Amino acid sequence: MKKIIALIIILIYSSSLSAEKYAGEFLNLGVGVKAKSLGNAFVSIADDPTAIYWNSAGMQNSQNISFDIIHSEEYAGNLKYDAFALIYPFDNNTNLGLLLTRIGISGNPFTKLLDPEDISSVYVDKYVTYSDYAGYIAFSSKLSSKISYGFCSKIIYKDIGNISASGLGLDIGLLLQANKYIKFGINLRDIFGTPIWWNNSNTERVNPNIFAGMSIDFTFPILVKPATLSLQSDIFFEDRDFASQLHYKKISADFHAGLGINLSKYLKFYSGYDRKYPTAGLEISYKQFKLNYAFQSNNDLSNCHRVSVGIR
Repeated sequence: MKKIIALIIILIYSSSLSAEKYAGEFLNLGVGVKAKSLGNAFVSIADDPTAIYWNSAGMQNSQNISFDIIHSEEYAGNLKYDAFALIYPFDNNTNLGLLLTRIGISGNPFTKLLDPEDISSVYVDKYVTYSDYAGYIAFSSKLSSKISYGFCSKIIYKDIGNISASGLGLDIGLLLQANKYIKFGINLRDIFGTPIWWNNSNTERVNPNIFAGMSIDFTFPILVKPATLSLQSDIFFEDRDFASQLHYKKISADFHAGLGINLSKYLKFYSGYDRKYPTAGLEISYKQFKLNYAFQSNNDLSNCHRVSVGIR
């Protein structure tokens, strides 16, 4: 297993040599409300339908049909983020998943020049909506009682005014239950580099990257309640320099941490740290229904709010 992972990482690094920096940034916003509450430290937990995005191996945590409907108003409402995630257990060892996402930013100005030789003659010709769509189809199964794996293919469509683009990509996820309390997760994303073909004949390629993390179950002191601590690093191979928290030559990393506390049968509290921004959230459960809310404090771009309803 270690040799296989090492070989895949080498392939990822070599694939990134011909890819464009930040071409896949719209794929890195993270999907889901529980994940956002936990500071996007979710690759080793992946226990709700958004596992399709975070770590397709985590779909093995779902024993029954489950789905989430997610809506987000972010950065003073300028960015709308909607998603639908569904997991369908095909048999005892195989789960199938479907995830659809849309990111939309409206009111983007398209400008023109009255006089091509006079830059000051610029004017706004029209306002358009910029939209990114992604469809994920995932499969998961088990290698053993402790190791799960998953494959997730993605279809991308981008649209802004009369310009559009489409692309195809592949993610591979692994989840290891080391013991009763500790889990490790890794998601090898856009593993071969995801090409994006624009209708103006330009082509971009999304860099491969890695989500890697661990989670620990324990009893929270004083409250004496079940809790989970999760840690995650997002690793990129595109020379992000000071745009990342840690970098060395072409390799860079961002870090996430989350804490979840099971307050009661019906209520869970989450908090986290998403790079440099604190997060928090609640999950309210009743029978098979779940309602999640997440908040991220962001002094740079305004705060984020996410809400989801789902059935497990």
